[in-house]
Amino acid sequence: MLNEKLKIREDAEYLVREYITTKNESLKERIIKSYINLIKHIVGRLHIPENWILKKEDLYQYGIIGLLEALERYNLSYGVSFKTFAYKRIYGEIIDAIRRETALNRGQVKSIMKLNDGLERLRSKLKREPTVEEICKEVNISEEEYFKIQQIIDIGYTLSLDDKLYKDGEDSIRIKDRIVDPDQMNPEEKVEFDDLKSYLKNIIKELDERERLILALYFYEELTLADIGLVLGVSESRVSQILNETLRLLRKKVEERNAIR
Repeated sequence: MLNEKLKIREDAEYLVREYITTKNESLKERIIKSYINLIKHIVGRLHIPENWILKKEDLYQYGIIGLLEALERYNLSYGVSFKTFAYKRIYGEIIDAIRRETALNRGQVKSIMKLNDGLERLRSKLKREPTVEEICKEVNISEEEYFKIQQIIDIGYTLSLDDKLYKDGEDSIRIKDRIVDPDQMNPEEKVEFDDLKSYLKNIIKELDERERLILALYFYEELTLADIGLVLGVSESRVSQILNETLRLLRKKVEERNAIR
């Protein structure tokens, strides 16, 4: 199996080299087929609600556009594989498509603020994470309304991958920089990353079993949200909600840590 994967990878890179050298348009379809799993992998890592306006098939098409743009911009002298180079271009094209479809109106912003305010009140009062039922009662909304608002927040979190994870003077690292290419770090970034990773491991140990399992299935086993839902016996949107809440908690812990350093 490993040898087969290596052969596919080598064949894909060979096709790219051939196209760069010959500009043979007939190679493009074969290149798309060779990298379609990369596009699916990227889309699978995004928190897209299952009933959102853009379906996964739509995002695959935007991913192909990003792939073809990368193909035209790639140069063999860059010193990185085409897969690494294309990842950023594919991801960027997909995120741009999401941004174009995610313009919040005043009512949506108000609903999000109302939900967040109620959530903070309950956390302060209960000293734990409130249930969906408790949140809905606190802010006087139905569970259906709650999940609709949560879907909007999910998309917003996807876009927040462009936000800075930490900032030190003029230097900063974005969340998506860690996702896109963790191997292309200078020594200083590597030390910071290793320190951050150790800190997060300790925080993750404090999560409940389901939260840890979802993180493991998503980031280590690389299952899609839909597949995780099948494993746990819950909906894809519920997995997305739990994952986003967990990531927001981890991010908050990181921000608090950096604020006192």
